[in-house]
Amino acid sequence: MYHVLLPVDIETDRALSQVDILESLPADAAEIEVTLLHVYESVDAPADEAGSSVIDEINESIEDLRGIPDSLEAVEARLDELGISHDRELHVGDAADAILAVAADRDVDSIVLGMRERSPVGKALFGSVSQSVILNADRPVIVGKPSDDD
Repeated sequence: MYHVLLPVDIETDRALSQVDILESLPADAAEIEVTLLHVYESVDAPADEAGSSVIDEINESIEDLRGIPDSLEAVEARLDELGISHDRELHVGDAADAILAVAADRDVDSIVLGMRERSPVGKALFGSVSQSVILNADRPVIVGKPSDDD
């Protein structure tokens, strides 16, 4: 079984292009297992009279407040169509840290990242999350660009 970590943000097209990358792997769908990861950005605000407990409570219930992103549900539906087994992890905090931690905890074989469309200057560098994952991962990172089906 080839285990892949697929971090998904809120961009549905990019998330589905990551599934396209999975389809291009030299393995049958039945031989691929995917852990989907979505990381909610934590609320970080200075403490007021109520103290930091209010912010902590918000971060603990952020999934209920923000809901499951459409992009994650779209990827799950596509993986179901392809017959690729998958599970889901939701985290709150720094995306790069969460990606690296889940990759290590799950001992995945690779991480599949999607890239954003960038301006010519922006193309010189990956996004900060992608760059951090690429530089700090201790396993292969597969990076793909969004498909041009539009």
